[in-house]
Amino acid sequence: MSRWLIATMTSVLFIALVVAVTGFEALLADVEIISQPDATPYLGPGMVVGGALVVFLATAVGARDGNPGVTGLVAAATVYLVMLGVGAVGYALLRGDATELVVFPAGYALGPFVVGSVVVALLSVVGGTAAAKQQARAGRGATDAGGQRGTTIAGDDQAGR
Repeated sequence: MSRWLIATMTSVLFIALVVAVTGFEALLADVEIISQPDATPYLGPGMVVGGALVVFLATAVGARDGNPGVTGLVAAATVYLVMLGVGAVGYALLRGDATELVVFPAGYALGPFVVGSVVVALLSVVGGTAAAKQQARAGRGATDAGGQRGTTIAGDDQAGR
């Protein structure tokens, strides 16, 4: 598989897991994901889409060359900042109040929605990057003494040819 396909699947997994995690958080803890009553219903999904874009790019870059753990940590920190930034800008534009650029992130910085999304991003990127690395290692196949590949794509042995 190409690294772009793996990055796409990782991003879709991230979105699905964020929906599941925030659903359970809202159900079990009885909290609103976005607690401002005047916020548009698109603010939370916009924040998640911003995080999914970061997950996509981090997985695509990390799949080519990068340590899965470090790539996951950088992606998690970036998802944290992007989600808070998208939420702050979206809510400030909605309210027409520039002070929301500071107040909104302060209220959600340690909230379950953002923190849960960061954990999901970390796990998704580490898993997607590690899977891509493992596939790349397995795809190289065995080589003989001359550096030539010993098998075809179908697995046929070329030693007698």
